[in-house]
Amino acid sequence: MTLHFRQLRLRAVTGEGTYGADVPFADGLTVLWADNTKGKSTCMQGMLYALGLEKMLSPRREIPLPHAMTSYLETDDNRRITVLESGVSLEIENGAGQVITVHRSVKAATDPRLITVDFGPALSDSTTGLRRQNFFVLDGGAAQREDGFHHFLEGFLDWKLPQVRRYDSPETKLYVETVFPLFWVEQKFGWSAIPAAIPTYMRIREVHKRAVEFIMDLDVYRLELQRERLTEALSDNAKAWTTIRDDLASFVMRSGGRLTALSERPVANEEALAGGFVEIAEGAEWVPLIQLASRYRAVAANLAASAIPAVEEQAEKVADRLEQITARVDFLNSQRIALHAHRQLKAADIQSLQRRVDALGDDLQKNLDVQKLQRYAGGAVTTLTPDRCPTCEQALVDTLLSQEALSAVMPIADNIEYIRSQKKMFEGILEREVAADEDGAQNLSGISRELLDLYAQMRTLRSELVAPGSNPSAAVIEERIRAEARVRELEAIQIVFEDAVQRLDGLQAEYARLLVEQSKMPKDKLSKEDRRKFDTLTNLLQSQTAEFGFSTFSPSELSVSEDSYRPEKEGYEIGFETSASDAIRLKWAYQLSLLELAKGHRTNHPDLLIFDEPRQQSSSKVSFENLLKRASKSKGRGQQVIFSTSEDLEALRRVTSAIDCSEVIFPGYILQRIS
Repeated sequence: MTLHFRQLRLRAVTGEGTYGADVPFADGLTVLWADNTKGKSTCMQGMLYALGLEKMLSPRREIPLPHAMTSYLETDDNRRITVLESGVSLEIENGAGQVITVHRSVKAATDPRLITVDFGPALSDSTTGLRRQNFFVLDGGAAQREDGFHHFLEGFLDWKLPQVRRYDSPETKLYVETVFPLFWVEQKFGWSAIPAAIPTYMRIREVHKRAVEFIMDLDVYRLELQRERLTEALSDNAKAWTTIRDDLASFVMRSGGRLTALSERPVANEEALAGGFVEIAEGAEWVPLIQLASRYRAVAANLAASAIPAVEEQAEKVADRLEQITARVDFLNSQRIALHAHRQLKAADIQSLQRRVDALGDDLQKNLDVQKLQRYAGGAVTTLTPDRCPTCEQALVDTLLSQEALSAVMPIADNIEYIRSQKKMFEGILEREVAADEDGAQNLSGISRELLDLYAQMRTLRSELVAPGSNPSAAVIEERIRAEARVRELEAIQIVFEDAVQRLDGLQAEYARLLVEQSKMPKDKLSKEDRRKFDTLTNLLQSQTAEFGFSTFSPSELSVSEDSYRPEKEGYEIGFETSASDAIRLKWAYQLSLLELAKGHRTNHPDLLIFDEPRQQSSSKVSFENLLKRASKSKGRGQQVIFSTSEDLEALRRVTSAIDCSEVIFPGYILQRIS
């Protein structure tokens, strides 16, 4: 997972010939020096542009290079020359020793979204005949598809960028533009934030945390993502369960039944699901579906086994049956009238309870507002008095009751709790009343259906009493047909119920599996290895800030937040309390600590650190010298640090001559005529 820069090449073709520069980079610390406005930023931005990382700076597709590569360049003799064509090339090496050379045009006939890769050292070795392949950047799919350059770069670095959550879609890949700012600090925007100026326009949730978690290879995000996926899976399971149950309940209700002992939420206990059944309304009574179906099967079987009698043989039985049905109709009508009256009273109770709940809700909100005003006033209004308004302090005069009777006033906090308990109690009563009213509605519906059936039987029986005596009994035939139809109807309900239970059984097994998987998740947010990494990072941060002269407070008070991954003091993130120069020292220490952390722990850091003009906010020379000394130790760890600066050259050379580093000095404009 190593990325080392070997050489940068800038070329600009003009009417007076080709101008350009070749910038070599060595292992360890490389200090690139040029005076202001001489092209130092052209080099730094050129490397960023060669790798297609300009969206690290802005969502706009603008070429981040100055005029020397896009329109005109200036010479040491103060002439301006128009640039006809230009391009950049960058030779890089990965941890496996594979070297590639990346070419990208700046001003040319070819589209700047095209990146050409030579598989070999095309700059440092001038090797010809290398295998060449084209890739694209900036367009959709550059990070996912095989011909996308950032997809290729990810594989070249042996990275496996994770899938992360977005605000506007479920998941996407963590883009390389969000990771590179953690080790590449460019001059204009890079020094403005800790840990880095990471672009947020890609709409990745908590993108700063996701980038740090990847570069440090923390387990926390994998665990958090796994927890989120389990939570979502459980939520989806509950939604599917509720949908199936609600559809089943609606179907059963249309058939005059109700679900009993079938949980409204997923349950892991198999016995709880097996205990569910359907009840059917028979008049004002509820009978289990299985029992009712068995009863009607017996009736249908008895009728089928008997021969159909003639009307004259059934006359007496028909008269008795008609009398029984008439009595049953009268009884059911009286029950229906009573139920209807009861429901009217119940509706009035429900309306009253709802008004009471709404009134308690209003009272609760008013008391909460009073409590808020007291809190904002800093306790200025500490007690409630009966002769003062608690909100506006206006005098109140009650002429109906003695003020002395109200001398003991309940404190506002107790009043809020009392109202909450009252509201909760009435909400419970209201819920029970609504459920009872729904049961009454189902009973009324069952009675109505039975009455319709009885009225049909009465018409048939009366017709039979006046029919010819030799005719077969229509009442017996209709009773047989009705019994068989009822059996089929109940069996259809049972089939639908069993099918739904079978689907719920699958959801139950899945729910139990998810609960087991959730129980196996670590209770702590961070793994042991994550904590070791944070301890090491904190120690590195403390030692480096002390070395760089951080003085706002003691560096020993610094730590790295396990929540935001930013430097903090006593649990609070460090903000405006530091001076501007100390903020830069803290930035140095944090970025360099991430680099040094990579050698003692497993991380995804590429062992590369780039600082463009690190001496921001006029940081002291001593601090800058100590930064260079600390960065020069990277060579012993097999890492690479690149600094670009326009510091006083003599003072800089006094420091660099005493440390192990490479210098790249440009006394004039970096882009010079190439013979």
